[in-house]
Amino acid sequence: MSDDHGKKSWKEIDQMRDRGGPKAPKKLSANEARAQKLASKAALSELDKLFSPKGLSPEKARQLDEMMALRGKPGFYEKMTEFFTANGCPRDWDLQLLFLDHRDSRIVIEVLKELQKTAPLEKLEKQDFLAQKLRVLAVSTFDSDLVKEIESLQRALLRKT
Repeated sequence: MSDDHGKKSWKEIDQMRDRGGPKAPKKLSANEARAQKLASKAALSELDKLFSPKGLSPEKARQLDEMMALRGKPGFYEKMTEFFTANGCPRDWDLQLLFLDHRDSRIVIEVLKELQKTAPLEKLEKQDFLAQKLRVLAVSTFDSDLVKEIESLQRALLRKT
């Protein structure tokens, strides 16, 4: 012992640890192994729920997958319209931003109205991105109703640009 108080030095502690060698893994009983497997499955299921789109029914998820598979291809806007008609305005931020690129101004106006409710609650970085997207959208449209909605949403954002 290196100390008067009975404490071991770090060198002595390391030597004791090294002498022990590798420990054999603990053998689990059948019930313990089964419980551990079920707990693992439950945890994985919870992780899947956490990272999947919220509240999507299997049908809605299938429609969304079909739409996203056509992104950048002919038929994409038709699938977007079908999705919008069947499910209404999306509640997911990323989907809302995607629908701002739709060709149908009526759909874009509905999405803008929904964004007016939720955008001021988002982080400032997201609001900045939305503000940039709105500036581009305002410059690229000739629809006066669409321009009014864009300006209304720009006023609703916390950070004025």
